[in-house]
Amino acid sequence: MSSIIQILQKLMITKFDIFIIFILSFVSYVIYLVIKYPNRAVGTISRTDIVGPKGVPIFGNLFLILNTKNYFQFEEDMINKYGPLFAFTIPRRGRVIVSNDPQTIEHILKTEFDNYGKSETFHELMYELLGDGIFTVNGHKWKFQRRITSQLFQGKNFRSLIYESIIKESKAVLDILKKHADSGKPIDLQDLFHRFTMDTFGDMSFGVDFGCLTNPEKKSQFVTSFDYAQSALTKRFQNPLWRITEKFSERGRQLRKACNYIDNYVNNMINNHKSKLEDEKKNTTNLLTLFINSIDDDGKKFNDKELRDVVLNLILAGRDTTAQTLSWMMYLIMTNQSVEDPLLQEIDSILSAEMPIPSYDNSKLLKYITATFYETLRLYPIVPVNGKYCFKDNVLPNNTPVFAGEYVEYNLLVMGKDEKIWGEDAKQFNPKRFLNSEDGLRPNQFKFASFHAGPRTCLGQQFATLEATILVAMMFKEFKFKLVPGQKSPPEFREALTLPMKDPLMTEVSYRTKI
Repeated sequence: MSSIIQILQKLMITKFDIFIIFILSFVSYVIYLVIKYPNRAVGTISRTDIVGPKGVPIFGNLFLILNTKNYFQFEEDMINKYGPLFAFTIPRRGRVIVSNDPQTIEHILKTEFDNYGKSETFHELMYELLGDGIFTVNGHKWKFQRRITSQLFQGKNFRSLIYESIIKESKAVLDILKKHADSGKPIDLQDLFHRFTMDTFGDMSFGVDFGCLTNPEKKSQFVTSFDYAQSALTKRFQNPLWRITEKFSERGRQLRKACNYIDNYVNNMINNHKSKLEDEKKNTTNLLTLFINSIDDDGKKFNDKELRDVVLNLILAGRDTTAQTLSWMMYLIMTNQSVEDPLLQEIDSILSAEMPIPSYDNSKLLKYITATFYETLRLYPIVPVNGKYCFKDNVLPNNTPVFAGEYVEYNLLVMGKDEKIWGEDAKQFNPKRFLNSEDGLRPNQFKFASFHAGPRTCLGQQFATLEATILVAMMFKEFKFKLVPGQKSPPEFREALTLPMKDPLMTEVSYRTKI
């Protein structure tokens, strides 16, 4: 650089002239971008065949999204304005086509599965936390991790290991509820459910006791760090300059600190587990053991970095989703007496004072609770917005072209209230819809995509359903629950990868008598 300046100086060009040339060049380039991208994000092509909000030069619709309460609300507002199919553009992601049509969901998640997947941008945005885990990769890496994970949710493992872990941690939840029923002190059920799912998943997947329920007054640093990292990384989706801003911001510093703690914690957990396996004559079956002992098609074992990625992806899948669904489910039950009454009748017909814990077999008889769980997911889907990146030019079932590099998204929050999909009572909380419909407790996965659909259908669907139904049955068998007055109803949700409540779900607990 200095040699260039020296040459320019010999040509009688001063540093001030160089500065002026730089400014003029920069301004000229900006003008060029404004002319080329007058109403859309840089890097996108002009399309007049899809309706959507008009953007500003270079940045597209970024500022419109930032000025909305949250991303989910932005999409709902646009759907109300433009209909079930619209598009918008933002820097780095490019054009996003939103289509809330079950046929579109089937198209991108099943029919054209190989042409729609996770983008490299998503991989970059989430890399510090999720690395090359099952949620961020495609192809061979995804298939191999899915194949290993599926072994835990099969046959004997499911009936013994998973069921036993659920019962063990459910009893711990009841012990906490008894203390609150005795003292009259309200409890935050959302926090309790996160502790429950964390300990359950830790026990069955890693053979680890995170101690979230044994010490309910204290939140572990690992959980705090994990929550912060997830929240901070989510904000990257609306910040195309995150690589720069995070280098100098407090959020970036806290994110690095949280990720360092997470890495050290998980690496220690993996090393301790390996040492334990070496000492055991017969290895205990859990997910971490399965991954440590697995060998891929090239004859290689997972290294520590890959094991770390596996662990964190599984925690995200196994903790937040069910805990948040349980929170919304309890809120809906407590505010709908017409739902609570038949729920209690079902519990009392299956459980008794002599047998207050559901066996594995009679847990399948809790059909109304299961329907209530599904109905909660319909109205409050835990992954509200999902979508895929198009690798090659394609055409949706509604004849909308999708070009390589564009995204196709669907919004389950909006779909759950769509009368064309769910009927005139779509906005009502009615678990019986899953008992009276032709699909019954196996709803069409392309209109009810809360567990995803196609080859990427959630492996833990049966586990999450069993975990929720057993815990709710045990809770309502012994206790009554009432929302603490003065809370916002319905609760607001906090923007994240999933759908947590913004505020605690403060609840009064008391003992119930048999109805």
